[in-house]
Amino acid sequence: MNIHKRGLKKIKNNLDVLHGLLSKNRKITTSTKGLGISFVNKNAKYNVIKVCNPYCGPCAKAHPVLDGLVEREKIDLQVIFAVSTNKDDIKAKPVGHFLAIDGQGDKEKIQKALGDWYLTDIKDYDAFAQKYPMNGELREQHEKIRAMKQWCDTEKITYTPTIFINGHELPKEYSIEDLGEVLG
Repeated sequence: MNIHKRGLKKIKNNLDVLHGLLSKNRKITTSTKGLGISFVNKNAKYNVIKVCNPYCGPCAKAHPVLDGLVEREKIDLQVIFAVSTNKDDIKAKPVGHFLAIDGQGDKEKIQKALGDWYLTDIKDYDAFAQKYPMNGELREQHEKIRAMKQWCDTEKITYTPTIFINGHELPKEYSIEDLGEVLG
């Protein structure tokens, strides 16, 4: 690694630099309470919101980094899905399934299910649904999906993943991989 890359890495890994940039970025204006799937750690210093899409490649790449930070109790993570209730939206089925699994209250199970989904190269909903069978719970997710869609529209979410740390959008100078280092 050359001297310039090491210097940049040192700057990016400085929490004061991250905090300064976060404070200048867009701030969430509406509450996320009750939206999506949340992983809460009593020792976490940072609240991270990941707005994602189940078929998004960069969202899949972000998953293991953020999951690792959750596992190490560095962050609270809230996953909000950019999806609609439109019956033609292919994202609705897996998202409804994720929400139904989360509704069972077993955080280890939903964490494993999200890993099973995001860490596979081919996103096959039917195979996923067979691995995590549900009954009527899938039909009960419509309102939760509608609420996430409304939040995404209100907050003008235009791409995934969109990451917020303590309510501020992640600066464009930072990648998800950088978060693994600076927050880890």
